[in-house]
Amino acid sequence: METDSLLQPASGGRLRNCSFGRTDSTDESPLSEFVKYKEKIQAVSCADDSVTLLSERGSVLYVDAHTYTPQPLQFFSNIPVSQVSCGSQHSVALTKDGQVFAWGQDSRGQLGLGRRKLGATSPQHVQTVSVIPLVQIAAGGEQSFAVSVSGSVFSWGRNDCGQLGVGDRKGNKEQSLYLRIYRFCHVNLNFNFVSADRHTPTSVCSLNMKKSVQVSCGEDHTAVLTKTGAVFTFGSGQHGQLGHNSLSDELRPRLVAELWGAKVSKIACGRHHTLVLTDSKKVYSFGRRERGQLGRGEESHPSVPLPVRLPQDHLQVRNVFAGGNCSYATCASNKEVHEAPDIVDKAAQNHLEGAIDKWISECDSKSWKKIKQEVQRAFSSASYLNNSFLEQRQEKHFQTSPKYSGLNLSLARQAFKKLVKKDQVLAEVEPAVLRLLRSTDKKPLGVEGLRMYLLLIELLHAIQRHKRQQTSTKLAQVVAAAVLSLSPDSLQVIGDWWSSLSSSTMKKHVKVWKKALSEILSFQPVPRNSGVRNLLQVLQYMYNANSRIAESRRMADSDFYLMIDKDFLLDDLQLWHLAQSRRKHEEAGSLILCSFPFVMDVQSKKMAFDMNAEYSKIQSVQRITLDLLLECQVPLPEDVLFELHLRRTSVLEDTFEQLAAHDGDAKTPLVVSFDGNLPIDDLNLYHKDFFYEVFHKMVSPESGMFMFNDSETLAWFPSRATQEDQRYFHFGFLCGLALYNSCIIHLPFPLALFKKLLGVKPSLEDLMEFSPCVGKSLQYVLEDDQPENLGMDFLILWDGTEVELDPEDPEKPVTSQNKEEFVDAYVNHAFNTSVRSVFQDFKRGFFQLCDRDLVKLFHPNELREVLVGKDYNDWAKLKQTTSYEGDFHAGHPTIQMFWEVFDELNEAQKKAFLWFVTGFEREPIHGMNTIKMKIKAAQVKDHLSNDQYYPEAHTCFSCLELPLYSTKEIMQSKLTEALSNKNIYR
Repeated sequence: METDSLLQPASGGRLRNCSFGRTDSTDESPLSEFVKYKEKIQAVSCADDSVTLLSERGSVLYVDAHTYTPQPLQFFSNIPVSQVSCGSQHSVALTKDGQVFAWGQDSRGQLGLGRRKLGATSPQHVQTVSVIPLVQIAAGGEQSFAVSVSGSVFSWGRNDCGQLGVGDRKGNKEQSLYLRIYRFCHVNLNFNFVSADRHTPTSVCSLNMKKSVQVSCGEDHTAVLTKTGAVFTFGSGQHGQLGHNSLSDELRPRLVAELWGAKVSKIACGRHHTLVLTDSKKVYSFGRRERGQLGRGEESHPSVPLPVRLPQDHLQVRNVFAGGNCSYATCASNKEVHEAPDIVDKAAQNHLEGAIDKWISECDSKSWKKIKQEVQRAFSSASYLNNSFLEQRQEKHFQTSPKYSGLNLSLARQAFKKLVKKDQVLAEVEPAVLRLLRSTDKKPLGVEGLRMYLLLIELLHAIQRHKRQQTSTKLAQVVAAAVLSLSPDSLQVIGDWWSSLSSSTMKKHVKVWKKALSEILSFQPVPRNSGVRNLLQVLQYMYNANSRIAESRRMADSDFYLMIDKDFLLDDLQLWHLAQSRRKHEEAGSLILCSFPFVMDVQSKKMAFDMNAEYSKIQSVQRITLDLLLECQVPLPEDVLFELHLRRTSVLEDTFEQLAAHDGDAKTPLVVSFDGNLPIDDLNLYHKDFFYEVFHKMVSPESGMFMFNDSETLAWFPSRATQEDQRYFHFGFLCGLALYNSCIIHLPFPLALFKKLLGVKPSLEDLMEFSPCVGKSLQYVLEDDQPENLGMDFLILWDGTEVELDPEDPEKPVTSQNKEEFVDAYVNHAFNTSVRSVFQDFKRGFFQLCDRDLVKLFHPNELREVLVGKDYNDWAKLKQTTSYEGDFHAGHPTIQMFWEVFDELNEAQKKAFLWFVTGFEREPIHGMNTIKMKIKAAQVKDHLSNDQYYPEAHTCFSCLELPLYSTKEIMQSKLTEALSNKNIYR
């Protein structure tokens, strides 16, 4: 209910005011009084019985109603104010650095300070909106408003008529009737209401994204103007002051449709009426008219915006103002019209960008003191930072939302790049940011208060590039802690903002946390404190945000990997074991394992798993040995080893038989012998042979253990297996045994197997991998707008058996309404329901040896790579890394002949050769660099020719013994025959 927001005289000419309406005839005070003050007055705001002035210098003056002498408000003597607004019995001020102060009566929360019984005689800081970059404030009867630079609106105070626009009001219909009586009779009714008032600022969510630029308050109604010239009103409509051709109240902002087509430039609310000024310089009014405040006679329809009758003397209206029961318009001649800059456009400038240019250009000692203060003020003010580097192109910052920050980060990047080059300036930035983060609200009001976190990450990136590593690492830990202290809703917003960034920008932000972590992880010993955990946790949030992005824009997982030292990983593993024994992970201090596996590449995860396996083997041997010694028994090899004695002709049958009979500790070192040949020097000698033989026989159509897809390239568990069949438990045990002993195996299963082991739900894509024909058919069903025409129902054929996917309605047809249900049920039956008991046996066997927590370090595709290996076809690299012994060298004629023969082999023969020499059909996860092939000359008897011998291989050493063949043709024949009968010649 203000008479003025911001009065500015027209430049270079006289200023004439037009007024309409009247004061109460019973007033005993003079109709006018001249008020003198030494400073030029920029704005005036009136309350019921007081007037507040604002000077051009930002001083706030209180005018006594009896003496008419302006008195400075001492509280603001050193705080410049940009706006002041008076309500009925309270006042609100906006300082030039973006802070809001309120004082006066606080009966209904109009000061925004929380629930208080008394008001405030001196200005109080409204902390809730301190991080929001504000451009306007307004006060009404007992409500207050603020508008942010990007068009968000915040309200607090009385809400019995919906004047706060938040969608509710105080009390029921009976209570509303009493309130109308109160307003009519001006009688104070004291009875309890169910309060819907707001004692602290709250967001008017209905106005989000509407580009609000101005708000004006009446006694119990509010009007909001958008940048596009639309007007929204809400609150009491008793007198028609909302302009909706109705006397009803509005609890949420409603567009004044009667003004459609007329672009409004100014709004003003009186006690019970509203004024608007259009771009065409026409004034419209609506609301209470008994005292002539509408300025259009006594015609009907006070609730409809109609033109005000203004004098026709070649004057143009510049602004409109509404008092309690009166209205004003400031006018100027056509020649004198000069539009003041839009307050929002002026506030939405990138202040920090210009300030940085000034700071780095002025460096003399005289100006440094002032610059130092400016730097400290800028970087310790959340509202200042949140008002900087806004995206001005196409007014995009007005689109700020939980999904879009409204920032132009490329501008920020360029400005910070200049800032960090000035060491003197940068030295002031860090302590200012630390002060800022210590004072920041953990649950800021509105999303605009979160912009500074993106800007601070950009600042960290600039500091790191400037090689201020120690400074940036300390600051990064503080920023990370501040981010993590935010509410879950705020963290969600920041995560969504990260998701909306370009891939290049997101990579820069990820590098900020990675670089700080890399610096810390290089310390000896590595600190395991909350600061490091905070950095990892923020990186985790970024990883989660990245996971929500469409795959085409998503960063690769490798972009999050850290270089992890083996010694650090060993320490972490030991701490993890300690945590396992205590069952209190946090107290033990394990940093990475099972907490932040996303920063580990698959090699690091496999290294951790292998180290744990070796640790488990040692622990098992030590425990068994100690137990036997305590019983006065001497440990024998069979006591401390897990031995399998097999025959090559019946390796699978012998394996199942011995696993069923084994009742010892399988975590001890594995020893395999074939046909009585025990390994002497190397206990791992026959591991590769064993796992190759047993899995090729087990996972084959001849074994009858599994069903296969149409091309017989992938296997899956059968749906008709009996629970008594222990082979599936042993199958799982053997898979775990291979992983436990770092051996890759022949396991042609879809990714669904590894997903289920890790508790990840299989999807249609997995079914498409196993059976492309079925998968594509289901995909077609999903994409078909009318699947009814396909004549399908919930009865399917799986593993040779008809299955009712909906037993309660077996003949239910597939329709457009249930097609997703049908596809989900199909996938669920194939991978879950049909194999539930069999898979549980497999899973139980797998985790007999493998620690669940460490297995869960892997993603499903990583676990498959670890168990099965990667497809290898880099034959040029194999040739390049091969070494030679004895007389052989790269230029030796036999070696040159060998590579010519090798190059002529087909792909299947090359892969057979790889297994023949190294014991691997596929590349282990650690890569072929760890298994370099060697070639040496075969030792033959003198009386026999080299041409009679086959090549021989020692897989433990990846060594090929090659006879000195006389011709290429003989070498080719002997090599291909050896590969086709590889079991005989190994």
